Formats: sequence, C-alpha cells, structure tokens
Amino acid sequence: MDKILVDKVIAVSGLSDDRARYLICMLATYPLAFGFANILHPKRASATLRHLFQLLIGAIFCYFCFKMQIFLILLDTGVCYLLMKLSPPGFVHITVFVWAILFMSVSHIYRMYTDYNGYTLDFTGPTMIITMKVTSLACSIYDGTYRKKEDLNPDQKVLAMRKVPSPLEYFSYCFCFTSILSGPTFNIKDYINFIEGNDMKLALQDPKSHGKEPSPLLPSMKKFFTAVVFISLTFICPVDFEPFFNDEWRESHSFWYVSGYLYVMCFLFRCNYYFAWIIADSTSNLSGFGFNGYNEDGSARWDKVTNVYPSRTECSSSLKVLIDNWNVGTALWLRRVCYERSKISPTLMTYLLSATWHGFYPGYYGCFLSSAFFILTSRKLRRSVRPHFLGSERIKMFYDMLTTVCSLILINYSSIQLCFLSIERNLTLYKYFYCAPHIICALLFAFCPAPKPKKE
Repeated sequence: MDKILVDKVIAVSGLSDDRARYLICMLATYPLAFGFANILHPKRASATLRHLFQLLIGAIFCYFCFKMQIFLILLDTGVCYLLMKLSPPGFVHITVFVWAILFMSVSHIYRMYTDYNGYTLDFTGPTMIITMKVTSLACSIYDGTYRKKEDLNPDQKVLAMRKVPSPLEYFSYCFCFTSILSGPTFNIKDYINFIEGNDMKLALQDPKSHGKEPSPLLPSMKKFFTAVVFISLTFICPVDFEPFFNDEWRESHSFWYVSGYLYVMCFLFRCNYYFAWIIADSTSNLSGFGFNGYNEDGSARWDKVTNVYPSRTECSSSLKVLIDNWNVGTALWLRRVCYERSKISPTLMTYLLSATWHGFYPGYYGCFLSSAFFILTSRKLRRSVRPHFLGSERIKMFYDMLTTVCSLILINYSSIQLCFLSIERNLTLYKYFYCAPHIICALLFAFCPAPKPKKE
C-alpha cells in the first residue's frame, strides 16, 4: 500500500526511496499537527490522550521510514528508561550517557559499513535525536535528585527533574511526531507543559494576550514558505561536489572560481538542513508547541523550538554568532551535557562529542576539530584586536565586515569537510588550499598576544 504512494512521489520529485518517505512524513505532519492542536486541544482532551497520539504517530512515522529498524529505536529508548529507573541518582547521567553514545556509535558504524560515503536516511537519524533527549533528561534527573540546589547554575535549576517521568511521558517525549525524524531536540519540562496546556495558561495570564490564546497559524505558514524556498534552491541547482575531485576540472578553472563553486555547493548543502529544521519548527508551532512569550510590540514569539536562523548563520560577524544560530538545539545540548560539566578542556571535549554524535567519518573530526581551533583563535584575536577598532563607528563597521568575511571563509572551509566525509576527499581539499586557514590561524594563535579574559 505505502509502496504505491512512495513510487508516485519518487516519479514526481526524482527523490530516492528513503528521502521520498521522509518527505511524505514531513508533509503529513501538517494536517496531523493542525488536528492535534484543535481536536486534541488541552481543553478537549486529556494529557494522557495527547501523549498517546504523539507516541503513536511518531512510531508510525518510524515504521513507515525504517520498517523493522524501529525495534532498534525501541531498544535504545527502552534501555535508557530502565537505566534512569535503576541507576543510583549519582550515576544516572553517566550510565544513560554511556549507553546512548555506545548505541549511537554502533549505529553509525553499521551505517558506514552498509553505505560508505552515502547519505541514506536510516534509523541513525532518530537515534541521534533520541540520544540528545535521553542524555539531557538524565542530566536533569541527576541535577534534581542528587546535586545540591546551590551547586546548580540558573539553567540547571529550571531544568532539574525531581523524579523520573512516567513511561508514557517518556516515550511520548522521545517519539514526538514533529521532531522524531529531523529534530529539533527540546527539554522534557517544556514538552510536558505543552502537552498539559500549561504554556497556554501562562500565556493567557499575560496582559498582552488580551484574553486569547496566541495563534501559531501565521508563524507556522511563514516558516513553511521559507522552507519551500530553501528546498526549491536545491532542485534548481542540485548539490554536486564531484567536479572538485576531477584534477582536470580544478586545473582548468581559476582558484577564485573553484572557491566560489565550493561556497555555493556548501550553501546549497546547508539548504537541505534549513528545509528539514524549519519544517520541523513550523509543524511544532502548528501543533501548538513553541510559544515563547510576547515581544514588546505585543506580537507572539514562536521560537522556543527554533533550530536555525538562516540569515544570522549566513551573515554572522563571528564564528561564535554563527555557531549559536546553527543547529541551536544541538548546541544547547552540547553546552548543557558536556561544556558545563567537563572539567578538562571544555571546548575541545564539546567538539569531540559533537564529532562523535555526527559519526565516525574522518571529515566530521576534521570539521569539528578545525572549528574548535578556529574558535579558540578567534577568541584570542577578539580580546586582543577588537578594542583597537572601537574608536569610531566607521572603523567598527570595517572590523565587523572583515570578521564576517573571515567567519564565512573559515566556517565553509570547516563544514565542507563534513560534506566530503572520507579522508581521501578531505586530503584533496587540504592540498588544494595548502591548509592555509589552519596555518594562518596557528601563526596568529602562537604570536598574537592576548590579555586574559576579565572575570565576571
């Protein structure tokens, strides 16, 4: 039955079977999300029924896309839940983290074995999303049941869980149908507040609400059309890195042409992520999830589960700003689970975890270790150089333009390693550019004096 629908989508779009199934689920999410928000509104349906609907639809999506691999996803989530229930409070965050990372790692290795250098969509995608959710939850349980309140930072105090959620709450959270395939991740407290309708109760208490629940329809549709623009660009100009690996092609074009070509392909590659994440954000909003208070002008903010800000990403004035606006949910997860808890080189450990989360292709480690090094260098330069450019608005503008260009060059140089995956392809990249970004940053890091950061 499903094969007929999938074949029709393939015939119209030219997509592969796995991507066609993803697209069908993502589009089906819209009517389901609209129905969930209106028919199963918290005023009309119990939290139990809303949890069951989320869990059921999420599981159906997983079966439709991955068939029997759904049992691997159930195994992963099931073991994590048992560990949360059975582990001592002082070790729950460790046991869950170890299992989730090991299971995800084996999944990545299996994917490399069955589809080396490929981009087939399989159960590893949901496994990556679930890894973020369960490890975040385990850390919240550890913070709420074991650590002293005075030892927690403000963010940890808000997210701390005093007990393990019920099985229904947990599996509904893991299989939330608007995020199970492509994210974003979010904390379980926000999710349960959404399911129980507490977020809308708080919204109605705000004078700016004028006694009416904020409507997600317009924000959701704006995001939908934005996503359509991004995916349309990839159909108009498909991503194709293959010419770069042809020696004759590289030699027959100028350095600037090749660099520009790689930049455009890298941007188009990012467009696929923009599409998936904005669609997930849009459908989450349409289901009623994502309200984040009101702006000063009284307009509702629907950005609680927003995972990417394309304009800020493409036009950022520093590497930090760029990273803060790309894959926001994952960045928050890395900060809360690793950066804030690591006692040894937090920046390096965070980027190593990020690389492991993505998989074991050499390109991932080249990308994230390069990014970590570039970030450390940019921080040192910013503290040392930026004060000299604050004398006038014109000089500051020049500095911002220069850092924007440098940020784009470095982030594209880093992220293209992620696109190339294998060591052979990345060596071609290094040879072509003579590792110039690495060498320049190494020299700057070594010889540029930098004052110690001021203690807050």
